[in-house]
Amino acid sequence: MNDMVDYSIVFRALPTPSIVLRPNAPIFTIVDANDAYLALLTKSREELVGKGFFEVFPSNPYLTDNEWRNSFDAILQEKKNHKIVPQKYALPITTSPTRFDIRYLEIQQTPVLDDCGEIQLIIRSMTDVTESINHAQFLQDTQQLARIGSWEVNMAHQTVIWSQGIREIFEVSPDYQPDFDSGIAFYTHEDDRKKLTLAFEKAMHDGTVFHTTFPITTAKGRTRWIFSVGKADLVNGTCVRIYGTTQDITEKKYQDEALVASEHKFQNLVQTIDGIVWEVDAQTYKTTFISEKVAQILGYTAEDWLADDLFWLNHIVEADREHVARHYYLTEKNQFPANQAFDYRMVKKDGGIVWIKDIVSVTYEGDVPRWFRGIMVDITETKRLADLDRLEKTILELNEQRQIPLAHVLSNYLTGIESLFPGMYCSIHRIQDNRLRTWVAPSLPETYLQTIDNLIVGENTGSCGAAAYLKRPIIVNDIDTDARCTAYKHLALAYDLKACWSYPILDSEGNTLAVLGMYYKQVQSPKPDELAVVDRTTSLLKVIIENRLNADLAHETAAMISQGQELAHFGIWQRELETGKVSWSDTLYDIYGINAKIIAPAFESYLESVHIDDRQQVMDVVRRIQETGEDTVFEERIVCPNGEIRHLRSWVRLIGDSNVPKKMIGASLDITDTKLAEKKLNELYTRLEQHVKEIEASEKKYSDLFHLSPQPMWVYSLETYQFLDVNHAAVILYGFTREEFLSMTIKEIRPPEEIAKIEAAVAYSKQHDQLFTKGVYLHRKKDGKPIHVEIQSNIIQFQGQKAEVVLVNDITEKRNYVTAIETQNSKLQEIAWMQSHVVRAPLARIMGLVDLIQQFPGSVVNYSELLGAIGRAATELDEVIHAITDKAEQINVITH
Repeated sequence: MNDMVDYSIVFRALPTPSIVLRPNAPIFTIVDANDAYLALLTKSREELVGKGFFEVFPSNPYLTDNEWRNSFDAILQEKKNHKIVPQKYALPITTSPTRFDIRYLEIQQTPVLDDCGEIQLIIRSMTDVTESINHAQFLQDTQQLARIGSWEVNMAHQTVIWSQGIREIFEVSPDYQPDFDSGIAFYTHEDDRKKLTLAFEKAMHDGTVFHTTFPITTAKGRTRWIFSVGKADLVNGTCVRIYGTTQDITEKKYQDEALVASEHKFQNLVQTIDGIVWEVDAQTYKTTFISEKVAQILGYTAEDWLADDLFWLNHIVEADREHVARHYYLTEKNQFPANQAFDYRMVKKDGGIVWIKDIVSVTYEGDVPRWFRGIMVDITETKRLADLDRLEKTILELNEQRQIPLAHVLSNYLTGIESLFPGMYCSIHRIQDNRLRTWVAPSLPETYLQTIDNLIVGENTGSCGAAAYLKRPIIVNDIDTDARCTAYKHLALAYDLKACWSYPILDSEGNTLAVLGMYYKQVQSPKPDELAVVDRTTSLLKVIIENRLNADLAHETAAMISQGQELAHFGIWQRELETGKVSWSDTLYDIYGINAKIIAPAFESYLESVHIDDRQQVMDVVRRIQETGEDTVFEERIVCPNGEIRHLRSWVRLIGDSNVPKKMIGASLDITDTKLAEKKLNELYTRLEQHVKEIEASEKKYSDLFHLSPQPMWVYSLETYQFLDVNHAAVILYGFTREEFLSMTIKEIRPPEEIAKIEAAVAYSKQHDQLFTKGVYLHRKKDGKPIHVEIQSNIIQFQGQKAEVVLVNDITEKRNYVTAIETQNSKLQEIAWMQSHVVRAPLARIMGLVDLIQQFPGSVVNYSELLGAIGRAATELDEVIHAITDKAEQINVITH
């Protein structure tokens, strides 16, 4: 049975994150890392093992390298365990490696000593104490914020323990040691002391919880009201301890007494509070009081609020409304919380948004809630700082991604700052050769930035130039009147920029790296909160810019070292000319693929290794060196014992007197990979040339389809309306030459009444990346003649800009023909009506008169009158027929 234990398996399975390091200062090579360590850092074992500790972990933004190095130094010097107190670390989140989580880790470094007492290995383990630290801090902050302290009376030891919060409430010194009697003595009234004693005794007897509210006199003689909650621990019916909390409710108590004492005093007090004081009937939810502070914070009057029962709810930002309503509109009366505070947003009268912290208390009548009372405090600035915290965290995470350009990181940061301060326009100018060079300015006009780019830094070169020159903040409240802006104020005022605050960004050595500029379009002085944010922003920018520049420098240095190592892979040799003795370096043996222990180098064996096609060239080179004594560089090929062919670049020099050289030295660099790369590059270049020719042929084919199309076509810029290309058919249709077209915009072929229509169409197209449209428009030819055209268009990228290709179909004749047909139909309808109505009247009269003559022949009827009537009817009929004939002729004219 094998009792040997594989401790590497045990080490990797340990739950405590640990790595093993070599004591080879200052590198401290990583030997192994267990699974818990890899999981914590979201790294693989291959990323760590074999690399130096500071290479893998170059920096910690919350802990300087010196503290880490001091810990290692202590281990090496003392050869004892060394612990680093819990520190804050930024660790990548497993589900999102580009984002980071802040953790507190306690580092324990343990040396592993050999039999001689020397350090063989260093074990570095980490314990995550984040939850403990956060919990302790949260508890302390919460109690301090709420003015709450805790206490305990140990009945077995007859001791009393007070927390720091209790000591602050009672205003005793840190070394004060309380006991039960001295604690009771702080209570102002004898009756209160008796009540408190009875409460303790009752709790000790049956374990009940007690609540008391009494005034006390502190050690400094001040009167305070305190609210205490206590509970007894009973073991087998015996009280072993009583513990609880005490809260300083002095302020609330005095406010309640003041409210009860005098409504007038209440009103005066309310108006002086920096917040909106309010009261709501807990049964009807009707607002009964609102302070005048509402006008200052929200812009509405108290009367506006009181006139609308739903004013408060309707002016909460819709996204927050449901969350806030849950705190008030509860169905069961016993669900009302006693006291609470919550945050939400409200809409001001001018449309702006303000963050409100609503501090609410409930007043009961018996067991029934009677009043909601509270204060709405404007916490917009506090929220702004919280947003700033989130922004800075995001920017720091973004900056950690080295593939993202620094300018992009800075632009995102400035955009975030601008969102926190509406109306602020930020810029960063870097200092190069003592000049201001525009770096990032996401919201300033590009044309303005061009006018101020490359200005010489100076005391009177505006606020940014002066800040860079003097290395201190320059606040220009009014650009028009500030002497430092006299020479350049016209540049800013042309863009309605009227104030600029500039802060230099200095590196660790005091040199100006860049200048942060903040513009406003109104004369403006910075407020304290703005100055605080600007100072904070400048500090972070210094860290970001300087760290990135240092990182870039480190990257360049690492690249140079890497290149140096590659070039240093020379195989060196020397040959004694008198004795013929040849010696090679180990690297040269590796290059030639020869085992130094088996084969001794010689000039003859070297020549045998040279490729047969290069051997004569090498011999000529050696002979020329011996004849001229000049240094020589040449390329050669060698054949390794395994048949591999390698390309070398070799250097040769003679050493010794000019007349009698003593030795020949040289070095060879394996350039096989370079030669292979050159060969592949040439092959790729040949293929690229063929591909380019195919692309050119394809482009010509599509160009011919455009220019030789029988239908008019053009391409125009969606940004400028300018014609970018036009085919021959369009030139024929419109009468403009190609050159005239390319100097025009599409608006110039539209009549004035069509301009608004085309602008709307273009604006709609600009909102899309792909959009096929079709429509009928009225165009104007060069001679001014209007034509109706059917347009089909699509969005494309042309010459690096967003454009639209347009296909035109002239439908002028088609529309004219349709109009003629419609006119003809109208005339035919008129003829039909005349035939059915106008012709019928005289014809009916003639037929009636003829019938009269036939029925009464030879009667007394006056034939002369009858014939006259028939004649008149016939004349009328003839006129109608002539009118019909005229209209028919008009139809013939229209159709022709």
